[in-house]
Amino acid sequence: MIRRPPRSTLSSSSAASDVYKRQPFIRSLLVNAGHREGIKPGHAAVTGDGLIGRVASAGERSSRVLLISDLNSRIPVLVEGSRARAMLAGDNTRRPRLTFFSANVEIEIGSRIVTSGHGGMFPTGIAIGTVTEIGDAGIRIQPFSKPDRLEYIRLVDFGLSGIIDEKHGLETQRHGAVQ
Repeated sequence: MIRRPPRSTLSSSSAASDVYKRQPFIRSLLVNAGHREGIKPGHAAVTGDGLIGRVASAGERSSRVLLISDLNSRIPVLVEGSRARAMLAGDNTRRPRLTFFSANVEIEIGSRIVTSGHGGMFPTGIAIGTVTEIGDAGIRIQPFSKPDRLEYIRLVDFGLSGIIDEKHGLETQRHGAVQ
């Protein structure tokens, strides 16, 4: 069963996106929507294919989206079918890895990975990708969304309090992370 917030708490804003300075340790996008459009840190960044990341900081007219492949990205997920819980951890490669899963869980290549709803950041069931590699390097996921081919993304407020509070986002903005 998929838990979704009541419709009245769901709001979204479409934003055109441009890649923000490709750097070796930062996987993010700069989007042209910010506080003026109601965007706040913690909003989900999605495409028609699935989750691409979350808003890390928001300025008046722009926001920075932390991609799921970023080294600082951690997302509680489920393996569809088995309903096994795990953590999707970015490591600055194109294919993030699954961590913190039970040793007795069977995960197969081709298994679909979705958000679990734990931690209050995203609701259950947002598509992320599929398992493409199981080996010595761990379990790797191929995301459905391709960040280097994006023109438009949707920033969505699912009405969840999550792990990012508004105070943290405002502090980031005051210190000049995104203007």
